[in-house]
Amino acid sequence: MISKCEDVRQAVNFKNKKTFILLNDYKFDDGAIKVIAEKKKACFLIDVSRIIKSTGTRRAVEISMLRNFLRLCIKHGAIYALVNLSEREEDKRTDDELIHIGMLLGLSRGQGKKALQILEGYDE
Repeated sequence: MISKCEDVRQAVNFKNKKTFILLNDYKFDDGAIKVIAEKKKACFLIDVSRIIKSTGTRRAVEISMLRNFLRLCIKHGAIYALVNLSEREEDKRTDDELIHIGMLLGLSRGQGKKALQILEGYDE
């Protein structure tokens, strides 16, 4: 199940549910991420198609916000997964490309691989 939330504060409502959380706004809230991470149930979906679709300054802002958000997820041990939710075939990316985009966002290669494997082992 994918739960769409406006921001991290709204996502706190899903901290006790085994669900994927897709955020519209990645403004980071250290306390909210920490609360969600403590429960180890909810998983943040990091949609890289937002970076692929955007250009220029908007892309730079998206990358910066995702990088800061992921840094806090790693710091607090929150579960996250890299996904490409694009519907257009030319915007689809392979697993290696997703790992490299994850590296652009500050993840190591191992963290990128783990972020892709989360989807496979995450039962609802």
